[in-house]
Amino acid sequence: MAGKAEQKPLRKWHSNVVQNDYGLLVVSQFTLYSFMKGNKPDFHKAMDGEKAKVLYEQFVGILRKGYKPDKVQTGAFGQMMEVEIVNDGPVTLIWE
Repeated sequence: MAGKAEQKPLRKWHSNVVQNDYGLLVVSQFTLYSFMKGNKPDFHKAMDGEKAKVLYEQFVGILRKGYKPDKVQTGAFGQMMEVEIVNDGPVTLIWE
């Protein structure tokens, strides 16, 4: 086809969720924001649950507005959940 550039396959680390049409699972996890107090974890510096839920819902809303709403799924905020994942690569990112 004349005048049309051939599309190259996406390379790892050179593409993103949108380009790959991936799904997102947003799960709240206050226990990640802890520190050790002696031999026990302390969560007092974690955000209050009511405020955290508002922030969580705002974040999910931003993702759904900027992407495909059906591709953005959530866990149950503040509930006991069992989440199983398979990481596609050696990197885990923490976004604050």
